[in-house]
Amino acid sequence: MTESVTIRRATADDRAALGALWHELMDFHYQLDPEGFQMRADALDIWLPWLDEWLADPERVVLVADAGHHLVGYIFGKPEEGPPVYERRNHGAISEVCVTAGWRRRGLGRQLVAALLDWFRERGLTEVHVSAATCNPVSNAFWRAMGFHPHTVQMRRALAMAPTKAD
Repeated sequence: MTESVTIRRATADDRAALGALWHELMDFHYQLDPEGFQMRADALDIWLPWLDEWLADPERVVLVADAGHHLVGYIFGKPEEGPPVYERRNHGAISEVCVTAGWRRRGLGRQLVAALLDWFRERGLTEVHVSAATCNPVSNAFWRAMGFHPHTVQMRRALAMAPTKAD
């Protein structure tokens, strides 16, 4: 028997559950790329006030997948403005999405994205951007299945403490 899940806007009462989901997401990414996703010991203490800002801002949204007695996923989105040189400057930006491990492959990610896309449409946005860690093949396959395609690639490089001839 599958539990019923409701997609709704997050509230301050969801703060602790969102923090636990976020921590699970960060641990998952750390397993994929320890160098790129190494968290500070106080990362959650830093993230929670950032979450509070999102929850208080009517121009940003946090949607949750609520299984009645606990949260099993979330998605963050906001409108963004691109450089003035582009014809289509304004777009929706998906900042984070998470579905807890035991609830994956049930369509919750799709439901969360669909609800967020509706929220963007209500604001007159016609394009959405999302970033996905290249080390996460599950996420990349999900976004492609949702109709997203690569647009730009963000790259990183660690800097040595002393300059090298290649620098």
